[in-house]
Amino acid sequence: MKVFTYNQYIKCIHTFRLNAVMQLAEESAEYNLSQSDKKYSHDKLIKNILQNQKEATEFINQFVGPREKVKEEQLIRYTNSYITKKYKSKEADLVYKLKNQEIFFLIEHQSTIDDNMPYRMLNYCLDIMREWSRTKKIGKNTSYPIVVPIVIYTGKQKWKMPTSFNEKQSHSYVYERYKMNMEYNFIDINRLSKQMLLEKNTMFGYVMLIEKAENREELIENLNIVIKLVENKSCLEELANMIGDLLDNILEDRIQQKLLRKIERKVGEKNMSSMSDLLDKLATQSSRDIQRGKEWGQRIIVENMLNLKLDEKIILEATKIEKQELEKIKSELASAS
Repeated sequence: MKVFTYNQYIKCIHTFRLNAVMQLAEESAEYNLSQSDKKYSHDKLIKNILQNQKEATEFINQFVGPREKVKEEQLIRYTNSYITKKYKSKEADLVYKLKNQEIFFLIEHQSTIDDNMPYRMLNYCLDIMREWSRTKKIGKNTSYPIVVPIVIYTGKQKWKMPTSFNEKQSHSYVYERYKMNMEYNFIDINRLSKQMLLEKNTMFGYVMLIEKAENREELIENLNIVIKLVENKSCLEELANMIGDLLDNILEDRIQQKLLRKIERKVGEKNMSSMSDLLDKLATQSSRDIQRGKEWGQRIIVENMLNLKLDEKIILEATKIEKQELEKIKSELASAS
């Protein structure tokens, strides 16, 4: 398990001018923030799961592998956000802290390759250290904190970036000892087999299986496997929310309904009040989509008839369209030509 200690933090500060470093980090963070709207909807899955304290505990124990297992009651959420003059707010994906201990777990999800990742993770670690030091009166008996930086990569391209910051620094035999020592734990789902993820028997493992789907057919197959294996009611509800919300733009309504019905039968309608709401939402969306489809189909027919120079009376009689709508379509066609 790779960690970032307070001594390494002090060394970083005294080796370089931190203010300049932080300014550059903030400028690069603006790019990452502006790209957030373009992320694939799957990106939300991981954060939704790891916001659950129990799932976060199991994730740390299974995928990071501390020598001593973390207990659920030990783990608490920690807010890691910092305000700057230039930007309003930026924050790492998730930060947890061990209760009554100065040990932090920084979890960053990455769905695309970022050549600046070692630098970003160093920046996050430094920030946690700085926030910690502001609330402490540091004396000779002070126990300095440890940060466990973790990057979860769910992209399709091969990750070629080093996980150690000093590997990206200039090579110099004379000044080698002044390099910053920060290495993050790297979890690449491309290296995790389907069988291994299923054997984890956790929602995080199941979500990783969903993330690994190469196409729509494999996604549906993996979802069916997960539904079959999951027994916990709250996990099934979480899975239903994923299908009905986060995967809404990927799966057709009929597929969503079929999957949700399977979950409904497994849990029971009386135990899952949210299920009926999801199914009602999908039914409403389907009705709207059908109506929009009919309207669009009618418009295409009207446009074709106008292009054939047919009499307006014939068009109105054949399509049952309102004359006002016909005039609107004629005007739009004239503007486009």
